[in-house]
Amino acid sequence: MASYRVEMDRTMCISCGNCIESCPDIWEFADDGISSIKDPDSNGDVQIKYLDNLLCSVDAAERCPVLCIHVFEDDNELV
Repeated sequence: MASYRVEMDRTMCISCGNCIESCPDIWEFADDGISSIKDPDSNGDVQIKYLDNLLCSVDAAERCPVLCIHVFEDDNELV
């Protein structure tokens, strides 16, 4: 079974909202106005969330204009 990981570098985020629009199950605006992973497994400047399936995370990463979202499958970067 594949293991998926989504990483987001919040220091690069420009709060355009593309990730939230394309994948509201995973992203939201945090209190500071910056996009954020909902219930991240690791919090800080780089947030990490482990997923059982990709959901819409690839679409969100591809729509990010500053490329601050990365999606991995078994440690191989997909986006």
